[in-house]
Amino acid sequence: MRERPHNPVGCKDAKFYDDLVNRVARLEIRLEKLAAEVYPGNLDELFVEPIRRRKGRKPKLETEELLRRRMNLAAWLEQNWPHFIIPFNKSDKSGDPSEALDAIVAVKQHAMHAIRQPHFYESPKAYEKELRAFFQSGRFHGNPRNLSAAMAGLPELSWKRSFDRCASHPYKTGYMTQVYRDHMRRKFTDRLRELEQAKTVAEIRTILKRSRTNDAVYLALKAQPENVKEWLDAGRPIAMSPRSKDSPLARKLHKS
Repeated sequence: MRERPHNPVGCKDAKFYDDLVNRVARLEIRLEKLAAEVYPGNLDELFVEPIRRRKGRKPKLETEELLRRRMNLAAWLEQNWPHFIIPFNKSDKSGDPSEALDAIVAVKQHAMHAIRQPHFYESPKAYEKELRAFFQSGRFHGNPRNLSAAMAGLPELSWKRSFDRCASHPYKTGYMTQVYRDHMRRKFTDRLRELEQAKTVAEIRTILKRSRTNDAVYLALKAQPENVKEWLDAGRPIAMSPRSKDSPLARKLHKS
C-alpha cells in the first residue's frame, strides 16, 4: 500500500499554509502584469548574453561592454524621447548637431541622472564632431537606437566602428512606450492617424487588425489595445527651449 506524501505543515496550519501559497501566487501574477506595463519587452532579454572572445589581440572595447553601453544609452534616450524628437530631427535634416546636443544637456540637467552610461552621455558636447558625422551619414532615420549604437563605443571606437559592431548584435529588448507614437508615425502613418481618431477599445482593435506585420511596437499595441491611447499620448513631441530655465522641458521634467 502506497504511503501518503509527507506534509511538512501540521494539520492545524494547513489552511494558513494554503492561504500563504495562494497569496504569493497572486503577487507573482500582479508583478508580471506591472512589469509588462512598465517594460513591454521580454525582461530576460535586458541582459547581454556572454560573447565568445576570439583569440588574438585584445580589442580596444570588449563587445559585452559595448552592448551594455548601447543598451543603457538607448533606454535613457527612449525614456526621454518626447523631448528629443523635434531637436533631433532638426539636426538630422541640417547635419548640424547643435540642437540635439542642447536637448541632451537640458534633459540631463532636469531629469534623474542615469547610471552606468557611456562617455557620450557624460560629455556629449565633447563628441560634437562624431555626432555631426553620424547625422550627415544618413543613418539616424529618426531611431534613438541607431544613435545609441553609434555613440556607445566612443571614445575607444569611431562612431562608424561602434555602429557596425552593434549592428552585428541586433537588439532583443522591447521598445520603451515613450517611443511608440514616433515609431508609428514613421512606419505606420495611416494606422497612427486612425488610432488617434478612435473613440473606443473596440475601434482600436479593428484598426490594428488592418495591418499584418511582425513589427515589435505594432504587436505590443495590438496585444494591449486598452493602453494604446495612453501610450500614444505619452509619446507626443514636447516643444522645448533648452537654454531657458522656464522652458516647457524644464517645467515638465521638474514636475516628474
